[in-house]
Amino acid sequence: MDSQSADLSSQRIANVTFPQPTVPIPEDQRTGNAGSSAFARLASGFGLGPKASESNESAGETSAAAQSSVLESFTKGLVDTSMSAMKAVQVKARHIVSQNKRRYQEGGFDLDMTYITENIIAMGFPAGDLSSGFFGFVEGFYRNHMEEVIKFFETHHKGKYKVYNLCSERLYDASLFEGKVASFPFDDHNCPPIHLILLFCQSAYAWLKEDIVNVVVVHCKAGKARTGLMICSLLLFLKFFPTAEECIEYYNQKRCVDAKGLILPSQLRYVKYFERILTNYSGENPPGRRCMLRGFRLHKCPYWIRPSITISNHSGILFSTRKHPKTKDLMPEDFWIRAPRKGIVVFALPGEPGLTELVGDFKIQFHERQGDFYCWLNTTMMENRVLLNPSDLDGFDKRKLPSPGFQVEIVMIDHDGTTPTKYKANQANEGSDRRSGETPTNHGDAATHSNKSKAPENQDNDNVFSDSDGEETSSSRRNTTSEPGIGAPPQSGTMPDQISNLRQGTEQLSIGSKNNTQINASNEKKSDRDDERPASIPNFDSGDIKAIAADASVFSFGDDEDYESD
Repeated sequence: MDSQSADLSSQRIANVTFPQPTVPIPEDQRTGNAGSSAFARLASGFGLGPKASESNESAGETSAAAQSSVLESFTKGLVDTSMSAMKAVQVKARHIVSQNKRRYQEGGFDLDMTYITENIIAMGFPAGDLSSGFFGFVEGFYRNHMEEVIKFFETHHKGKYKVYNLCSERLYDASLFEGKVASFPFDDHNCPPIHLILLFCQSAYAWLKEDIVNVVVVHCKAGKARTGLMICSLLLFLKFFPTAEECIEYYNQKRCVDAKGLILPSQLRYVKYFERILTNYSGENPPGRRCMLRGFRLHKCPYWIRPSITISNHSGILFSTRKHPKTKDLMPEDFWIRAPRKGIVVFALPGEPGLTELVGDFKIQFHERQGDFYCWLNTTMMENRVLLNPSDLDGFDKRKLPSPGFQVEIVMIDHDGTTPTKYKANQANEGSDRRSGETPTNHGDAATHSNKSKAPENQDNDNVFSDSDGEETSSSRRNTTSEPGIGAPPQSGTMPDQISNLRQGTEQLSIGSKNNTQINASNEKKSDRDDERPASIPNFDSGDIKAIAADASVFSFGDDEDYESD
């Protein structure tokens, strides 16, 4: 009993707690502890003790990763959507640019490309490579892209294709097509030198005959007009069709959904020229015929058509009314002169043998307020006089004002590079002054008609645009009877004679007569000696041309076409 009570007493003593001295706690620590204690109690009330805090941190990391994944997915989706939209815009742009041309849309490819035959392919320019220059690179967005074109040929014609580039404005690295690229360049909306067509056909034929599966790929920029000219010529060369018309019709049907591929009049003309080379010249390039361009006559020409003129070839400009010293200071209305026949205006250079010498290919461009129009011709393939309708002129159909019946007549003569004999003096025994056969004249109504009736029927009687030297004889005879003061006594002073003198004085201006002084009998011997020397071509200036235009009755081509029929 005692022992038990002793044990209980010792336990009570052990459980007694003696108070310890307190150390003052700073106010801020008490506030922080209270705050943390309050937060700890609140967290513990929600089961978010220290362990819960660790779980919350791991959950936050998971949430951040999830958010990052969502952002990446959103960005990727946005990029994919943008790329898809860009691709759709690019496809739409390519289809718009290709316009009416048929596209190759098989095997995942969508290219501006057409099989004209199994071995002849027409396509648009392969753009998008820096070797094509800045614009060629940018064009890769809306034209055939170089990478796609290469992939197509490596897939379908690996090692069996050769590319022919017709662009003069775009080139690229030939190594992109394994070096199998040939260039036959000429300008857009124009015609090539006629010998270039034959060289192209010979090159393409040499490649095709190497292997039956070889293909030629022809392109310009759009892959339509210039490409069509060369492919139609190749079809003729390979004897796919016997005529140019059939080749053109076949190509247009194959290349374009509306059969309007090769439609430019000059380019159609050159395909027909090539047909004549194959037929009439045994496939050999004929030598260029040397001609002198005398001038132009516009038939049924309304008053609003008065164009300036530029003549050029593949080497540059040969003649321009904007630069020639006799016409550069004149408006076109001033140097186009009305002929006596209604609706006809003519242009020639008074006192000169012609506008310019021509050999082979040449281009005539008419610059006019309503829009330019032009044509390419070849001296060997044409006659000395050619009459062109609006359908024969490039760009004329784009003009807004109608011109029913309008025609352009081009007049040339054969030329050997020397001054025409009609510019040389007649012998003194003819007793008359010379008149230039090239200058526009009309020697009075009665004299003109009487001399025309005496001229041989096979002569053209065109004093400005004549083709024979025999006309000069009749012209010289007219000088003897119609010019006052030149090999003839002076006219009387009556009023009719004065009117006649005025008209005949204007005639002298139109033919380049510089001296209007009277020659009496005592000076006839000196005049005969002067006539023995070759005559220089009169030097007309812009004022003389205006004077000629002021009196249209003295300006005539001397043929029946310039006069209205009764």
